[in-house]
Amino acid sequence: MSDYDRKSEIQEFDDTKTGVKGLLEKGVSKIPRIFFHDQYIIEKKSVSGIPEYTIPVIDFEGLNKDAAKRKEIVDKVKDACESWGFFQIINHGIQVSIMEKVIEGIREFLSATKFGCPPALYNSFS
Repeated sequence: MSDYDRKSEIQEFDDTKTGVKGLLEKGVSKIPRIFFHDQYIIEKKSVSGIPEYTIPVIDFEGLNKDAAKRKEIVDKVKDACESWGFFQIINHGIQVSIMEKVIEGIREFLSATKFGCPPALYNSFS
């Protein structure tokens, strides 16, 4: 889809200042497109236009093929954790349907109905 404007969608998401919790509270039923990458694309530009602020993207392709490739990937994860505290993984092999079930589980947890957690306690963790 050539009409897709990822930069605008990310900016709109950032502007809400509510994060993933806000998406769940709005009742989002599918993972938004900004969290998916159909192919391995590493862009030198970030949304802000400042390359040093680009979130690390780590490709898990070949993780179990040989020891050298595995070490390279593990080193990238280590570096991303130490430098950023988070990263994006691509080619992890997890099906979209499973990721959507995770979102459903998070929504149930945050709604606090499944765990019998009173809203006052839930709100204290926000």
